[in-house]
Amino acid sequence: MCYAREIVEELNQNHQIAVFGAGVVALGVVAGLREKPYQLNIECCLVSDLRENPDSIAGVPVMNLSEAKQRLSRDAVIIVTVVREKFESVRKLLNQSGYFHIIQITYEGDLWSLLRGNIYRESCLQQKKPYLMIEEELQVAPIFKGESEETSEKTMAVYTAKCHVDRNLKEDISRFSWEIPIQVGAALTDRNICEIRDNTGDHISEKNRQYCELTALYWIWKNDDSDYVGLGHYRRHFELTEEQLRQLAVSDIDVVLTIPIFDYPDVEAVYRRDHVGRDWDVMIEAVKKLSPEYLETLEEMQRGQFYYAYNMFIMRREVLENYCAWLFPILFDCEKHCGGERSAYQNRYIGFLAEHLMSLYFMHHEKEYKIVHARKHFIEE
Repeated sequence: MCYAREIVEELNQNHQIAVFGAGVVALGVVAGLREKPYQLNIECCLVSDLRENPDSIAGVPVMNLSEAKQRLSRDAVIIVTVVREKFESVRKLLNQSGYFHIIQITYEGDLWSLLRGNIYRESCLQQKKPYLMIEEELQVAPIFKGESEETSEKTMAVYTAKCHVDRNLKEDISRFSWEIPIQVGAALTDRNICEIRDNTGDHISEKNRQYCELTALYWIWKNDDSDYVGLGHYRRHFELTEEQLRQLAVSDIDVVLTIPIFDYPDVEAVYRRDHVGRDWDVMIEAVKKLSPEYLETLEEMQRGQFYYAYNMFIMRREVLENYCAWLFPILFDCEKHCGGERSAYQNRYIGFLAEHLMSLYFMHHEKEYKIVHARKHFIEE
């Protein structure tokens, strides 16, 4: 099974491909589409103003549309990697230059996620590691029907983190009605937006500005006793149906994760580029001190090109217990040693570190747990 099969076939059938943009997303797209299974030749990266951009992206020349006319035919595929708000103006600019074969990719968009999934699956095949897709596994996994009343009554609770500062979204998300809203950071506001809030029972709700959706994870760990538990976000949802969740609850699957992020040149380098580099050093020291048996896997993870983002999951209760008992002591130790003045974005550093720690944990235990991958839907507006 191939993700985004129609787009993949479209890319494979065209002899010329260019990327519009020369930023972080363009870098990932250029590097990713040159990997297996695509191995595509990217002719150039197009920009509207050369003065504000590098001469090349991962070895691919950067040029303006005037220069590109000498190199690209009018039927070339142009992959546009600008932010969503700028896409329409870029599309018009390309149309005026005679280019109409356009594919839009945004960093968190569903298409780029699926294209990354094919890269990761190919990487797993090369390393002789399994890559399991939930759609396939639910068709073939053992379904333990009728063995006992206890088995048939397995409980499933998948929460979606919401906050009082969330933006209003236009998209209809009624297909995710099986999600259970939980208000995160409830201790930091007088507004109640969900029936379930993360400031009840045993909680760390007051840490939400640094811990993000992890205050919901902590609450789930301490206050929910469902057999399967999960967590998503108000803009990021597992593409699953209620029927699939019912099948999952009686399957042999231990963990459901999203399609990993692809980082170029490697995971550590991108973290240091996008976040506070010292935080990474603090995380390494915390792992050395509290879980030294993970160091070899940590080295593999940070030198690799994939990690599980968003702190999204669905997993068996016993897996959650083990994971949280390992994760939170490391995060609390990082919190003690990171410190410093930060922007509102970088103040979410515990959430960022936890994404990579989740990757570390499940890489380390990949032979113990049956881990499958599910598509994620990101709401762009």
